[in-house]
Amino acid sequence: MVSSIILAGGSGTRLWPLSSSAKPKQFLNLFSNKSMLRETSERIADVVPAKHQYILTGEKYTPFVREEFGNTVNIMAEPQAKNTAPCILWAAVTIKKHSGDGVAVVMPSDHTIRDGGEFHRALSAAVKRAERGNIVTFGIRPTRAETGYGYVEIETSDYVLNQTTEKLVSFHEKPNQTLAEKYLQAGNFLWNSGMFVFDIQTMIDEFRKYEPDLYDLFTTIDPDDEEQVAQAFEKSKSISIDYAVMEKTKQAYCIPSDFGWSDVGGYESLHEENEKDAYGNVTDGDAIMEQSKDCYVNCKKPVVCVGIEDLVVVETEDAILVARKDMSEQIGKIAKQLNVN
Repeated sequence: MVSSIILAGGSGTRLWPLSSSAKPKQFLNLFSNKSMLRETSERIADVVPAKHQYILTGEKYTPFVREEFGNTVNIMAEPQAKNTAPCILWAAVTIKKHSGDGVAVVMPSDHTIRDGGEFHRALSAAVKRAERGNIVTFGIRPTRAETGYGYVEIETSDYVLNQTTEKLVSFHEKPNQTLAEKYLQAGNFLWNSGMFVFDIQTMIDEFRKYEPDLYDLFTTIDPDDEEQVAQAFEKSKSISIDYAVMEKTKQAYCIPSDFGWSDVGGYESLHEENEKDAYGNVTDGDAIMEQSKDCYVNCKKPVVCVGIEDLVVVETEDAILVARKDMSEQIGKIAKQLNVN
């Protein structure tokens, strides 16, 4: 039995004002007439039918999920945002209760994958390894010295993309430019995609070994009881699955992958993943681009751009943004300040 855990609780502030804490990017139609969450669900539907898909989201976002999927999927509303480890453990315990032992696929809801065929090739290899009691992550072969991603280190640079499972050596935080260039040259450092596949009992056992407090909180409750779940989240610390388990476990493997993956973390990647005109512009709405190139423009009202380059011009009902494409981190910080104020 293969189930999926789709993470849909992020706020997506680096794509403000298109994406905001009120309605984050996973619920937006940024690449087609479907939301990113819907695209994620359909991407794995051949392997995991809807009735075995578990969508983890914040309580305030539950109406968006319910509106899109009705009762066709399992919607799990996190009472509090405590990063990824508590909610993944909760989901694993829930799946074990509903379906028994098996394999779970964890996928963020706001990533894009261009090559579905190669993704399914890698997914098949990951499931086979996970069925042997392991935890498998997808490491993306880097195409540039990227400082915006974390990295995973594997034992060898001699691998077959989307097919071989390699022993995972260690995780590495986002590097500086010099270190990123060394990673690129080494060949055995891959981008950490945040997607992984695990044997459910193995993951629960690893929590018992490395995060016993979390293990006790979530394995001693009824995972379907809202009050008990709320109490468990209240007592939980906030910690990522990487820090809680993945960096410590001896059961981790990695599939070196290349299937057109992007985490759509900001306007640069949103621009990169969309169809462009002859001058590299991406436009959504009534836009006239005169002597302008490599811009992202998304406006409801007519907009004229003259002589600009590498800019973002976005208009929503609530705000207007004009910024350089590479300023997503700063945009995210400002969006959080606006939300607080």
